[in-house]
Amino acid sequence: MGSVKGVVFDLDGTLLDTESFVTEAVRSVVEAHGKTLTPEAMQASTGRRPIEAWQAVRDVLDIDATAQQLFDESEPILTERWHMAKLMPGAHRLLWHLHKHKIPVALATSTSRATFGAKMAGHGNLQSIFTCVSCGDEVTNGKPAPDCFRQAAAKLGLQPGECLAIEDAPAGVEAAVAAGLRVAVVPSLRDHQAYPKPLPDAPAGCCSVLPSLLDFKPEQYGLPAFEDLIRGVIPLEPVWKLKGKVVKGFGRGSKELGIPTANLDAASLQGALAEAVTGIYLGWAGIGASKQVYKMVMSIGFNPYYNNTQKTAEPWLLHTFQQDFYDEELRLLVCGYIRPEANFESLDALVQRIHEDAAVTKAALTDKAFAAYEQDGFLAPQADTA
Repeated sequence: MGSVKGVVFDLDGTLLDTESFVTEAVRSVVEAHGKTLTPEAMQASTGRRPIEAWQAVRDVLDIDATAQQLFDESEPILTERWHMAKLMPGAHRLLWHLHKHKIPVALATSTSRATFGAKMAGHGNLQSIFTCVSCGDEVTNGKPAPDCFRQAAAKLGLQPGECLAIEDAPAGVEAAVAAGLRVAVVPSLRDHQAYPKPLPDAPAGCCSVLPSLLDFKPEQYGLPAFEDLIRGVIPLEPVWKLKGKVVKGFGRGSKELGIPTANLDAASLQGALAEAVTGIYLGWAGIGASKQVYKMVMSIGFNPYYNNTQKTAEPWLLHTFQQDFYDEELRLLVCGYIRPEANFESLDALVQRIHEDAAVTKAALTDKAFAAYEQDGFLAPQADTA
């Protein structure tokens, strides 16, 4: 594989977390028409221009309304929320890294030009990074047609094969492949069968499938490597702060693994976990009225070994406690990303990897950049922060 000379990003679901807004709006409109939103309808519509996306939803669910009518019903809901869209984990880091090394960057999005401005309202400083933007209403055919990616490559002054596309949706991947770009896929769908099998050495087409932008390694595409790793760990900016009551979980940590993980009540984590990339993280923890702060390694995800269907967070406080602390408030400051979630062939392999993650955590948290967070006021008991 030759070196990449330019990178073309998709917007929604790749750089901006707008998918949760869209799903809520679509579900509201669909239910108003007496239908239930299905995964099949969402898969058919994801990545397409708005009217074409609604046409796909209408066709899959057999809704008695035109795509334009459905769009008109959803647009007021979304217009009020676009400015609230947050960057996807790893997006800020990757964009500024490419900008620092003078790698030209473009956007190829199904979003209209007017809506693009609304979505980026909270991230105005990032717009200077993009050499060009190709919007859905500026090309003849929307994704999965290749028009927007071909236009973006041309605006960069590059051949399609000299560009790497980064996409999350099957329609966008199809469009980039058809345009002749190499494609790194960061799936927004859990069903990876909706995406082509990656061929790492192919001159065009899908060359990699990544759990998240945090797992993007520029050097694999001939781009400059990241320079911010702390003992092999990716620092999070901003850090995440989570708190909630400790509840009884599956009982697997202590019973099967010999690793007593804590579990936070689902309600306190609902919003935070919706935005969090699955994987293994490190940070600091505070419990109840204690002023003691503990090193912590945590998994966020579905735990493939146990085939979980609900995303959970399971922190392991690296300390031996003499008693349980159910119903106590647990405060977590998450400041580093260790690795993606993985499946294991055996329980022994899983346990070994968890202990390796703990060793990485203990070493990394001694670095001054991570160690400074041990004094963060968020970790102190609430009475002490008044």
